[in-house]
Amino acid sequence: ASVGQLAAGVAHEINNPTGFIMSNLGTAQLYVRRFADFGRQLHAGSDVQHLVTTWQENKMDGMLEDFSSLLQESLDGANRVARIVADLKAFSNVDREAEELVDLNHVIRTVCNVAAAQFRPHAKLALDLGTLPMIRCRPGHLGQVILNMLRNAVQAMSRRPGEVGISTRAGGDEITVSVSDTGTGIPESQLSRIFEPFFTTREIGQGTGLGLTVSRDIVQAHGGHITVDSRPGVGTTFTIHLPARE
Repeated sequence: ASVGQLAAGVAHEINNPTGFIMSNLGTAQLYVRRFADFGRQLHAGSDVQHLVTTWQENKMDGMLEDFSSLLQESLDGANRVARIVADLKAFSNVDREAEELVDLNHVIRTVCNVAAAQFRPHAKLALDLGTLPMIRCRPGHLGQVILNMLRNAVQAMSRRPGEVGISTRAGGDEITVSVSDTGTGIPESQLSRIFEPFFTTREIGQGTGLGLTVSRDIVQAHGGHITVDSRPGVGTTFTIHLPARE
């Protein structure tokens, strides 16, 4: 389910710029044909007045200006697709066994870029990323944790739009990453069970109940732990605590 939703979101993000690039290329082909026709008249020795009239009738001054704009727009769209692919490539490297020295804020931004389409209809994303020291970790695994937290936050706001906030802080020998939402909150009776394997409050077919379990295991494997603060009707904050080790 996670892979399917992620793929659908990335496809949407790529389809948008691809759509206007294709539209712009179609317009560019039309402009090239008109300029080619004008070039043939020029080489055929048409008189100057006829050429001026043809240029004006075809509004070729505006065509040149629009041609430049659509090329720049298409270039911007192609760069956007390239960034999406680069973020997806960075996010998908979860099979790397070796730990790396990384900036955790960069990992968070990459995950947010890849998963943006999943939370955009339901929530506004607010980032408050503090200055962090480089830490040695498995970035793909921690990226999975952040994605799981984001998906849980969005699911908590499925009934009403809200805000998801991600903040990072460094203090002493610890780095914290907090993911908060303004959703429905978690009843106190369920708080003690949220990290249990296969425990889920979602409808059948909407989740396996393993997201938080896997997230907890990944964080613990990095020498950290996860805390949660939730109030029904107000929202929930998950805080990831990691040792600041290089």
